[in-house]
Amino acid sequence: MVLVGAGGHALSVIDSLQAKDEYEIVGITDMIKVVGEKVLDYEVIGNDTLLKPIFECGVPFAFITVGSIGDTSLRKNLFDRLKDIGFTLPTIVDPTARIGRNVHLGEGVYIGKNTVINPHSEIGDMTIINTGAIIEHGCHIKEFSHVGSGAVICGDVKIGAHTHIGANATVIQGLSIGKNSIIGAGSVVVHDLPQQVIAYGNPCKVVKNNERVYNS
Repeated sequence: MVLVGAGGHALSVIDSLQAKDEYEIVGITDMIKVVGEKVLDYEVIGNDTLLKPIFECGVPFAFITVGSIGDTSLRKNLFDRLKDIGFTLPTIVDPTARIGRNVHLGEGVYIGKNTVINPHSEIGDMTIINTGAIIEHGCHIKEFSHVGSGAVICGDVKIGAHTHIGANATVIQGLSIGKNSIIGAGSVVVHDLPQQVIAYGNPCKVVKNNERVYNS
């Protein structure tokens, strides 16, 4: 497997990979870091122009280790590029996570340490469920979203694509949050929220429109 991106998210992903020992990491590509610089035990081997030659040399798997806090454009662009090359993007689940029955995890999903995802939930492609987050039963989280550390998504919640739920936020059961939205850290969502907004507080209120729009 080749990892794409040598920032902070790479640390979490590598730690999970090492704990499970399922893939051999051949190196990391990054557009800024210096070749030879290490992230944990693995070297930056060059920039993203190496991705196609790496695939052609027989490396079938790639994983995007660039994180996102409200801006998913780079992850989306990298995903499209890797798929065009032919890479398979596996789902990576930290061994400390608890995944219930009949849970669907999409392509390129990362499930972090001590997370809980309860039965009949669906996690869309390229979503990040970060450390200690809880996704209760029957939730549907669309692609390229990010549920921050310690967030609690109560039962039967629907979250649109490219939406960021901040650390320690709570979304009350049965609600819907539209796509391309950002929910601030520590917020308590007690009513439905539309797409393309920035909202925060307890209770969570819309503050302004989110200017970034992404198409999956």
